[in-house]
Amino acid sequence: MKKLFLVFAGSFIMTACMDQYNPLPYWKQFTTERQVTSEKHFALTEKGEVPPREVSGGDVDPATAKFNSLCSACHGAEGNADSPAVASMNPKPRNFHDKTWQAKVDDAHIAKVIKEGGAANGLSGTMPPWGAVISDEDVKALVAKIRAWGK
Repeated sequence: MKKLFLVFAGSFIMTACMDQYNPLPYWKQFTTERQVTSEKHFALTEKGEVPPREVSGGDVDPATAKFNSLCSACHGAEGNADSPAVASMNPKPRNFHDKTWQAKVDDAHIAKVIKEGGAANGLSGTMPPWGAVISDEDVKALVAKIRAWGK
């Protein structure tokens, strides 16, 4: 009886004390900051904040915008796996210009890795799953962009 009480009390305390963190309201701010900081030259504001991104009249296609916000931090702005984060990553991110790798994989595999992440596909766990964040059309556009670098 005492064990049952301790289990119940412990689970009640754990549930009552845990904050339910929801990252969704912060996602827009996160993607904006990621886009700005992935650019080669930017400066923080006087308060030390990331400056607001100025959206131009459609000079960047949607696939490039998605790649810049989700992928470029690790894979580099041009898909060469040359971002500053690469130095601390093991294994290194995929270089999308590698023609040997491009010949080995099909579009379905690339889409599956984008949606499910690396760990779910026997690859690096540092590759996050983006399927809950982006649409199927965005995934297709990213696959096409990755394939274009292999030509």
